[in-house]
Amino acid sequence: MNHSSTDRTPASTGARSFFKRPSFVLLLVLLAAAGWYGNRLLVILLPENDLPVCYFSVEKGGEWCYHYKHSVQQTPVDEYFRVNGVDDMTMTHTTYESLGVGLPYDPSEGKFTSLKKDGKFDLEMNRPYKSLKFRTAVQAMPKIIHKDITYDLCPLYGQGTLVEVKVIKRYQYWLMSLTKSS
Repeated sequence: MNHSSTDRTPASTGARSFFKRPSFVLLLVLLAAAGWYGNRLLVILLPENDLPVCYFSVEKGGEWCYHYKHSVQQTPVDEYFRVNGVDDMTMTHTTYESLGVGLPYDPSEGKFTSLKKDGKFDLEMNRPYKSLKFRTAVQAMPKIIHKDITYDLCPLYGQGTLVEVKVIKRYQYWLMSLTKSS
């Protein structure tokens, strides 16, 4: 048997020969990009009754706001949340216009500040949440605000709909979408 006829040079054998094919390199680049993109964080709004899911992309440390009208005081309230990771958010502070029933004011709940120039109050806190659940109500006019986009929940989901807000990775959203459609 003559082994001298087989080309065994390093350029034509081993792993390096795969890199001669542009389609293999393109496949590697596409897989790396899909892995990076799929690993991004999303804040998702999950309504009951199979209503459409809304979501927005957020970086770790990014913030969003839950805005509503307080049921007793009938004044606006803004609750601010920081995204720490999957199933991990922190309510950093809440801003409101009046003191009264159901509104935090006690020093044990956080650092209370009167914002005299705005006529509002602010309470800094660090309350951890895995997710938030609430029902939409026309009287409360609930909204989720991220950067310059406002998700007005009553027109999106209707009166009395239970909405869960949570943080997941984009690939988890893709898998969730696949299981719903099948």
